[in-house]
Amino acid sequence: MEKRINQEVSKKMPLWYTPAWASRSISVAISVILMMQVTYYSTEVLGLGSGVVGVILLVSKLFDGITDLLVGFAIDRTDTKLGKARPYELFIIPLWILIILLFSTPNFGETGKIIYVFIMYTLIFSVCSTFLMASETVYLGRAVQDGTTRGKLLSISGVLTMLFSAAVSIMLPSLMATLGTQPGGWTKISLILGIPMMLMGMIRFVTIKEKRTIDTETKEEKISIKKGISILKQNKYIFILSLIILGANLVQNIVSVAGTYYFTYVIGNLSLLGIVGLVGLAAPFVLLLFPAAIRTIGAVGFVRIGLILATIANVLRFIFPTNLPVVYSTVMISGIGASTITMMNSYFILQCIDYGEQKTGIRVEGLPTSVTNFAAKIGQGIAAVSVGFVMALGGYIGSQAEQSASAIFSIRSLYSLIPAAICMLMLIALHFYDIEKKMESFTQ
Repeated sequence: MEKRINQEVSKKMPLWYTPAWASRSISVAISVILMMQVTYYSTEVLGLGSGVVGVILLVSKLFDGITDLLVGFAIDRTDTKLGKARPYELFIIPLWILIILLFSTPNFGETGKIIYVFIMYTLIFSVCSTFLMASETVYLGRAVQDGTTRGKLLSISGVLTMLFSAAVSIMLPSLMATLGTQPGGWTKISLILGIPMMLMGMIRFVTIKEKRTIDTETKEEKISIKKGISILKQNKYIFILSLIILGANLVQNIVSVAGTYYFTYVIGNLSLLGIVGLVGLAAPFVLLLFPAAIRTIGAVGFVRIGLILATIANVLRFIFPTNLPVVYSTVMISGIGASTITMMNSYFILQCIDYGEQKTGIRVEGLPTSVTNFAAKIGQGIAAVSVGFVMALGGYIGSQAEQSASAIFSIRSLYSLIPAAICMLMLIALHFYDIEKKMESFTQ
C-alpha cells in the first residue's frame, strides 16, 4: 500500500520538482566542463608536457577503483534520518573548493606542480565526485518510484543540464581567451563558475527528500561487501552497461578536450569554439523524446539510433575538417548520441538494479552504481591520456604557434575518427544489452 501511494505521489510532481532535481546535476556538469580543461591548463599555463599530464590523470583514475567500491559499500549500509543517499549531496561543497585550488596551482617548480595537480585531481574525482555520482541513482530510486516518471524527470532534467552546459561552453572559451592569459586568470575563471555552482548544487539537498518506504515484503538488509559482490556477479547487464557508459564518457571527453586544440590549430580561431556550445543548445531537446521512446521503440532503441547518427557525424567531420557548418552540426549530432547514455544513465542503472532484485531477491543499490561510475571515470581518464599521448605521438609541442602536419592529423583524428570507432564499439556492446526483454519475462 505504501509503495502504491509513493508511486501516485511521484506521478504528480509539482513544477519546482524537476529544476530542483536538476540543480545538483547542473553543478556537477559545469564542474566536468571546467575539469576538461585540466590538460590544456597544465600544458599551456603550467608548462607540463602533454604525455606527463596524461600519466598524472591516468594514475589518478586507478584510485577510483578502490574508492568506488568502498563508497558503494558505504551507501548500501547507510541509514540516516536524511536517507540513504541524500547526505552525500554535501560533497558538492568540497568538490568546488578543490577545483578552485587546482586552477590556482602555485609555482612549485615542475615536480611540485605535478604532485599538486595529482593530489587535487585525485581528491576531486576519487573522493568528491565518487560520493556524488554513487549516490545519484540511489537518491533518484528513493525519491521517485515510478519508472515512467523517472524517465520524464531525467529527460527534462537532462535538457536543463545540457542547456546550462551549453551556455557555459559558450562562455568558457571567451573567459579563457581573456582572463586565461593573465596572471591568476584561471583562479578568476574557477571562482566565476565555482561560487554560483556551489550554491546551486545545494538546492536538491535542501528541497527534495527520499520517499522510499520499506514494507514487510521488501525489507532491506545490510549486505556485506563479499555478498554484495557475489550478487553483482550474477547481473551481467551492469557490466555491459558499464562498458557502454565508459565508451560514452570516452567520446564526450575526447571531443571536449581535443576541441580546444582543434579550434586553435585546425580552425585557427579558439573563440569560434564558443559556437559549439551555441549549436549545442538544440541537442538537449532530443532527450524530451526519451519518455515516448520508452513506450514505443524502447530506451535501448533510442540509444541505438543516437549512436548510429553519432558514428556517421564523426566520420563526416574528418572528411570536412575546416567546413564550419559541417563541424558545428556534426559535433551537435555526435553529442546527442553520447548524451543518450550519459544524461540518462540513472534510468539504465536502475533498470539493472531492478533486474538484479528480480533475479536474486535482494536489492543492492550502491555497488551497481559504483561500478558504472567507475567505468565513467575510467572513460574520462582514458580520454585525458589518449589526447595527451596521441598528440605527443603526433609531435605536438605545447605553446608553439605552428604545429607539424602529423600533430594536426593527430588532433583531427581525436576530434573525429577515434570517437567514430568508439561509437561503433558501443553499438556492438548494446547488441548484448537485452535487459528489456528479460524484464518483460519476469512479469509474465
